[in-house]
Amino acid sequence: MLFLAVFCGFLAEYQLEHIIEKQKARQYITSFLQDLEIDDKQLDQLIPAFIEKDKLLDTLLLKIRGISQSKNANGIYKYYRQPFTYPDFIYTDRTIQQLKNSGGLRLIVNKAVSDSIIGYDAAVRLASISITEGIKDLRVPIMLFTFKLFDLKCCPELGTSVSPQKFNFPESGVLLTYDSTIITEYFNAVQEIKRQFALYLLDLEALKKNNNRVRDYLKKEYHLK
Repeated sequence: MLFLAVFCGFLAEYQLEHIIEKQKARQYITSFLQDLEIDDKQLDQLIPAFIEKDKLLDTLLLKIRGISQSKNANGIYKYYRQPFTYPDFIYTDRTIQQLKNSGGLRLIVNKAVSDSIIGYDAAVRLASISITEGIKDLRVPIMLFTFKLFDLKCCPELGTSVSPQKFNFPESGVLLTYDSTIITEYFNAVQEIKRQFALYLLDLEALKKNNNRVRDYLKKEYHLK
């Protein structure tokens, strides 16, 4: 009888622990879904921003082609910041960090669920590497070209906290040099960074699809709205 009582107590404790772990796993999933929704809203803003940037860089490239002594800077001052400024994607990784640091992934016994979480985390980090290695490394050369080409005394607001949208850029503008080699090198640098932005845009669009797919799957698997 004593053995049976101890055994039944063990089973009850095991069952209770199992229930608690399932509840914790569900809490993690709920929290992760909230993170995904935050990421998705951010992507809804970033994707149009990079589509617009692609158009602006197309305009800049077209205007660079038209630079001449007669047309001066051909209006490129208005676009000079476009190649090296962009909005960042801020990954909402609070839940994934908890899962990693606390060993919480072991509570998610469904391998397909844990794989989907890990896969999304990997996709975000891969996109981050893409913008770090593909774009950030090109910012310094682009900025060095702006120092060679642009006479920024035209726009004293640049040295203040005034919003770039309120800068009074010259309609045409005068460049510091019209050396064809420097202008061509600037064109090449802008074109390459435009290509990198386009690749990053593809990463963001793929990430949004991944985000939506994982959210739909987790909601269905855990019967969540």
